[in-house]
Amino acid sequence: MMHNRPRLRAGLALGSAAPLLLLTLATPGAQAAEDSRQAHHAEQKAASTPGPSAIGTSSASDLAAALASASANVQGANFASQPDPVSAGVGDSALTGFPTNGDTFAILSTGEVTAVDQPGTFASTGLGGAPVRGNTDRDVTILTVDLAVPAEANCLTFDFRFLSEEFPRYVNTAYNDAFIAELDNSTWTTAGSTITAPDNFAFDADGQVVSINSTGLGGMTPEVGAGTAFDGGIDGGNNTDGAATTLLSASTAVTPGEHTVYFSLFDQGDTALDSAVFLDNLVVGYTPDPETDCAPGAVIVTHDLDLSPDSGAGEVGTDHTVTALLTDDVGDPVGDTTIEFAVTGAHSTTGTATTDAAGNATFAYSGTTAGSDTISGCARPEAGEPCTATDTVSFTWGVDGQVVERIHGPDRYGTAAAISATWAPGPEVAYVASGVNYPDAMPAGALGGLNDAPVLLTRPDGLPAVTQGELERLQPERIVVLGGNQAVSDDVVTHLADYAQADTDDEVSRIAGSDRYDTAAEAALTYPSGVLVAYVATGGDFPDALAAASRAGALDSPVLLTRTDHLPAATAAALEHLDAVEIVVLGGTEAVDDTVLAALEDHTDGAVSRVAGSDRYGTAAAISQDYAPGVNAVFVATGEVYADSMTGAPISVAIGGPIVLTQPDNLPATTITELERLDPERIIVLGGTVAVSTEVESALAAYFG
Repeated sequence: MMHNRPRLRAGLALGSAAPLLLLTLATPGAQAAEDSRQAHHAEQKAASTPGPSAIGTSSASDLAAALASASANVQGANFASQPDPVSAGVGDSALTGFPTNGDTFAILSTGEVTAVDQPGTFASTGLGGAPVRGNTDRDVTILTVDLAVPAEANCLTFDFRFLSEEFPRYVNTAYNDAFIAELDNSTWTTAGSTITAPDNFAFDADGQVVSINSTGLGGMTPEVGAGTAFDGGIDGGNNTDGAATTLLSASTAVTPGEHTVYFSLFDQGDTALDSAVFLDNLVVGYTPDPETDCAPGAVIVTHDLDLSPDSGAGEVGTDHTVTALLTDDVGDPVGDTTIEFAVTGAHSTTGTATTDAAGNATFAYSGTTAGSDTISGCARPEAGEPCTATDTVSFTWGVDGQVVERIHGPDRYGTAAAISATWAPGPEVAYVASGVNYPDAMPAGALGGLNDAPVLLTRPDGLPAVTQGELERLQPERIVVLGGNQAVSDDVVTHLADYAQADTDDEVSRIAGSDRYDTAAEAALTYPSGVLVAYVATGGDFPDALAAASRAGALDSPVLLTRTDHLPAATAAALEHLDAVEIVVLGGTEAVDDTVLAALEDHTDGAVSRVAGSDRYGTAAAISQDYAPGVNAVFVATGEVYADSMTGAPISVAIGGPIVLTQPDNLPATTITELERLDPERIIVLGGTVAVSTEVESALAAYFG
């Protein structure tokens, strides 16, 4: 769901614009000013008595999870620059109107982030960060957030508030601390007190970056900073340094596909007197008129629009009604305002309604075809003016009570957590695998199916917040990590011990080998001898192995890996242990040569056979043919990324149905043929709309039993 905070494009009410001063610290006068500044800094610091902070330092992935709405489809996050890990954290309690969406928000600081929520504290910590984009930027933190923008989206927005101890004493000086947001390219630079940022889309009404020398002119007040270290006072004294902007929102048009957002915060001129930025409600949504309603720039938040229901399902041939609630910035209802509605996806239609005295307006349309819709709303007080608030929700249409289901999160980590959420708390084991590289992760799907256990994903060097949250809910007895230290670091393994309940030496363990073949073999050695079948797939790519993970899990059998032209020793040794009744090779001769099939005959008394299609989609369909028509469910996952099909394997075993593969925007012919044969009771898509588009979801509705 998209909750795009309201915006008023009248600008920031900054007053008269002042020129940026090209100052240096080389002159005697400038040096005297610096000496005075340092003396003031020392005096203030001595008077400051910080208390305990509720904000802790956090990883880039945790910040991305905190600031992004589900619609943002976060694929990854990093710090392109960070002077010290203490400069970033996640806020999880109310602070100057944040969070604006969900329960958490992200904070970047040019000092210690733990000082941000300390009223009466002088926030001034020099982190020693050298310039990275010129000659005067210091203590620079640049957070990058990678997004996968779905086909129906065209607008990116986020909420923010800029806070600083530099205001108002150092307005129009060299100490021009600033915040910048950029899409896909980060090109800002500094020279003296001048900041050049051609790709910044969070600029003020005069086109300048949000900084002390721009937004500080009438756009910041100590009152707005109440509850923080930027409240303009220390222990109730007379000091007036410190202030914050009102709640702001920034937008920019975006195209479908992979994108990166850069959030940059820095001191300018020195490392003293901190600044901070609060970030939340990063939304990737849809607006019918992006040129007007998604124009770049920062605007004051004046309204909030909430569409309901957030999601739902209905029968083709019936009507669906959406209710809009429009409120102002203090939560009071706003009447007599036009709400424009637009539907995209399986249907394409528009409509308008006017809010009543309670701030409500309704819109209804009829479902004529199966599939999913995105429904957007725009509050437009006057014709030709931009939206002051927007929101987006979804709805799915089905036939005879049959609706294509979707299990997904904002990214692969969220999708894995959403799949895991179908398990009741307290499983005997949960598996954790890399969400970055497939080789070590591949055995996890079959193991999860064997042991009726979910598979969760992690980054190599940090456990994503969504994974932590699901493990906290899940409370597994044991956790098994797939892969070595390169795939999942020892630090992550140590962290996982916080969530395992067994309280034994093996509550967190690894299955790992010297390479992908050895890791798969080590996983196979955990199976008893005499398995019904051993599947063997190429280790050079993931689709064939993962397409078989579901079937292997259902048969309590492993998936092993081989090189194209010869059988690795580790795989051969595992096959000797398994003593499989039969061996099935997955994929064509380009994936696994016939010489490997011949070698495999030495490792079973039964048959060695090959299951293959013309491509990965055909091979998945061929594996699916082990299932008789009328299956409980068919799971549909992208054939381009390994994560969703791998984490989906255990649930497909639990429900009883195969996984077939699709292209993101097109249902392959071989998959269609297999769906027609399977005649499923349910169709369940794994992953978000970037992985499997709404067009494919709509097409799937034709293949119910």
